[in-house]
Amino acid sequence: AIQKKKKKYRNSGILRLVSSELIKTHSFLDYLAGGCQINLIVAIDFTASNGAPNNPTSLHYNSPHQTNEYLTAINAVGEILSQYDSDRLFPVYGFGARLPNGQVSHCFPLNGNWQQPEVAEVSGIIDVYR
Repeated sequence: AIQKKKKKYRNSGILRLVSSELIKTHSFLDYLAGGCQINLIVAIDFTASNGAPNNPTSLHYNSPHQTNEYLTAINAVGEILSQYDSDRLFPVYGFGARLPNGQVSHCFPLNGNWQQPEVAEVSGIIDVYR
């Protein structure tokens, strides 16, 4: 039902739409269906702020009773993203660690091989991390 305007009503203007545009937002699956390729690359933070690996409060501590924070993250993210990587070979780098020569490195391949820093599967990431 149309309501009758009150006596004190005053027209406050007219809104005229001159043009409009519909913009489609693509989803993750749209990009994959369109041929987008994903390559997983892993970098692990070994800076002192994470604590010494032999300290139980460190994010890198390897407890015999539970998985550390880094292994949990590698498994969770790696198992999902690895499914979209066609060759399932993943470069794995570390940064902020003191290397065997005594120098702190801001980027190094975790497998020690600069020419081929890739490892196979998420299990390979975990193996070179440990």
